[in-house]
Amino acid sequence: MNLYEQLKPEIKATLCKEAENYSACIECIFEELKTKTRYSELTIDSIRTLHTFANLYSYKLTSSDVLFGEHIFNTK
Repeated sequence: MNLYEQLKPEIKATLCKEAENYSACIECIFEELKTKTRYSELTIDSIRTLHTFANLYSYKLTSSDVLFGEHIFNTK
């Protein structure tokens, strides 16, 4: 299962809403997520972009969130 399929529904919904204004960026994010199967395959830039467009703020994240991405993806 790729990362796009593992996105939490609320994250995917936010990204789809943001696509109304930033379609090219969101399309790139979705395309990349469809080619990866593990969070650790993403670059720091990709993770930062994902956080930006999903309206996730770093001050609300734990170190575990950043390391494992469980706040973005259904991993279990």
